[in-house]
Amino acid sequence: MKKLIIVCDEKYRLYGDYLAQLISMDDDTDETTVGTKDGEVAAQVWTEKDYNNNAAQMSSNQYVLFVGNSKLIKEKSSHMNTEFNKYGMKYGWLGKQAVLCVEKVVPLKQYDEFIQFALAYQENIKSLLTEEKSAGKVALPVALAAGALAWVAPIVAVPIATWNIIGMSKRNKKIEEQQYNCCTMKFYLDGLSKFLGM
Repeated sequence: MKKLIIVCDEKYRLYGDYLAQLISMDDDTDETTVGTKDGEVAAQVWTEKDYNNNAAQMSSNQYVLFVGNSKLIKEKSSHMNTEFNKYGMKYGWLGKQAVLCVEKVVPLKQYDEFIQFALAYQENIKSLLTEEKSAGKVALPVALAAGALAWVAPIVAVPIATWNIIGMSKRNKKIEEQQYNCCTMKFYLDGLSKFLGM
């Protein structure tokens, strides 16, 4: 049995847990292996603090995957070969150490392409932009129908600009979440067996 330690930047621990859950699933059929062969890999999720506390005792034979974008993870990945790099998502490895991260939020002009790509790995992914557009279509006629737009606009001009910035940062955070989910699933399906030499 192969043992994999998944080391996470604290704020990306969720995706380490997600990968560990995917590994623990019995999802193979008689005809196909999905991801890694069921029961052949045991995964543990560590924080960077756990890793730093145990690194001195770890063997170079230990498989380790780093998830996130911290200083430590950037240092670890500096010499690794890139196996996948698309729509801001990236993973790769060298020897028995690998990294999985989102380097940048996918630009809006590529977002629809990214969603199409992600759908091949996650059927339940939804475009955030169509949700925003449909929400926008509803809001404006309501304001106009209320006849309040002319009165409200001068008072709320500055907050609306602020809301837009907050809205954009919230949207970017949600897009990044979608990217991490997609990259984790892709790594499980297409990269993990290769990395573990199975």
